[in-house]
Amino acid sequence: MESVPWFTYWYLFPIAVTIATLANSSGFSGGVLFQPIYYLILHVPIGSSVATGVATETVGMTSGSIRYFIQNKVEKEIGLVLVMLTIPGVVLGSHVLVVINANVLRLLLGIVIIIIGVVQLTSVAQGRYGSRENVPVEDIYPYMWVPLLGGFFSATTGTGICETAQPLLERGLKVKTIRANATAIWAEAMGDWIITILNLQAGLIIWQILIFTGSGVIIGGQIGPIIAKYLPEKLLKIFFSTAILIVGVFYISTGALWIYKTITG
Repeated sequence: MESVPWFTYWYLFPIAVTIATLANSSGFSGGVLFQPIYYLILHVPIGSSVATGVATETVGMTSGSIRYFIQNKVEKEIGLVLVMLTIPGVVLGSHVLVVINANVLRLLLGIVIIIIGVVQLTSVAQGRYGSRENVPVEDIYPYMWVPLLGGFFSATTGTGICETAQPLLERGLKVKTIRANATAIWAEAMGDWIITILNLQAGLIIWQILIFTGSGVIIGGQIGPIIAKYLPEKLLKIFFSTAILIVGVFYISTGALWIYKTITG
C-alpha cells in the first residue's frame, strides 16, 4: 500500500469506537466489520485488510476483556480451556493457508455462521436464554472441538472464535448471555494475539490505519461492557445474531465471487 500522510484515516477513529462498542457488548468479532471498509472502500489488499482487521480486533477485545474481568463477568475456568484449545486451531489454520485459498474457507465459514445466526434468532423468538454462572469446567469436555474450529477459522479468515464460543457457552452450556459474551471475548482476544504476531512477522499490518482503529477500539472496548450491563438479554442476542448474519453474507459473497472468477478465468 502506498505511503500516505499519517492523518489520512482519522475518520476511522469514531467508526472504530462504534464497532468495538457493539462487538464488546454483544460478543461478536468486531474486526470483520472493518474488512469490507479496508478491502472495498480503501482498496487495501485482502491479506492486509484481514491482518489489520485482526490487529484492530486484538486491541479492542483485549480492552473489553479487561473491563469484563473487572466486572467479574468472565467464566474463568471454562474460558481458560477455551483459550488453550483455541491455540492449536490457530496454529493449524496458519499452516492450512499455505495449501487452501482463504476465500474457500470464507465461503465455508459464512455458511456455518449463518446457521448459527439463525439458531440464535430462533432462540430469541422462543425466549431461550442461558441462566447459569460458575459452570463446572468438565461440562465443556464434550464440546472441546468447538474452540479448535473457532481458532482454525480465525487464523484463516479473521473471524471464528467469538462466533463459535458464544453459542457454545450460551446454548450448549446454558451460561448467562452476558457471561457467555464476556468469556468468548476473552478467548477471542487471546487467540487474536497469536494471529497478530504472525501477521506482524509477515509485514501485513497497515500501521497508518491501525493507529486510528486501534485507539478507537480501546475506548469502545471499555464502553461496550458497561453498556451491556444495562441491556436486556434479548437485545444482546439480536445484536449478536444480526452481526454474524452480516458477516456470513459478506464471507459467502466474497468466497463465491472468487470461485466464480477462478472458474471463468
